[in-house]
Amino acid sequence: MGKQRRNRHSISLDRKRHLADLAESKPAPGAVKAFSRKAYECCDVLGYMVKKYDIKGEIGIGEEGIRADKEFP
Repeated sequence: MGKQRRNRHSISLDRKRHLADLAESKPAPGAVKAFSRKAYECCDVLGYMVKKYDIKGEIGIGEEGIRADKEFP
């Protein structure tokens, strides 16, 4: 004779009961430490590319005549 399977309803009830138990209990200190991270620091894309790929000369950083905003009156 085969094994009787659990139906979707009982699986859903067990999952909801388990999540309710987790919500009431306090998390482990290791879990709190693992999930507390610093927020991302905001930086510009151009600065990131220059730092990551070392392309200062190619994009004109440090050269005054190449800036686009000085070309327009």
